[in-house]
Amino acid sequence: MTTLQTILVTTLLAIWLCFSLVFLITAIQSAIYDRKREKREKEQAVRDLEYHEKRMNDFKK
Repeated sequence: MTTLQTILVTTLLAIWLCFSLVFLITAIQSAIYDRKREKREKEQAVRDLEYHEKRMNDFKK
């Protein structure tokens, strides 16, 4: 291989590595945010159910 080919191959590998790292970081962040959002949604559902039950009890009185 010539020096130019070596430089091009090295550059392409470096660019590919950067894209791979960005994709990996994005995937990890998405997994973390999805887990947090799911937890918030469950807590919200519990609060909504408690509120609904309280309103129904007040309505019956």
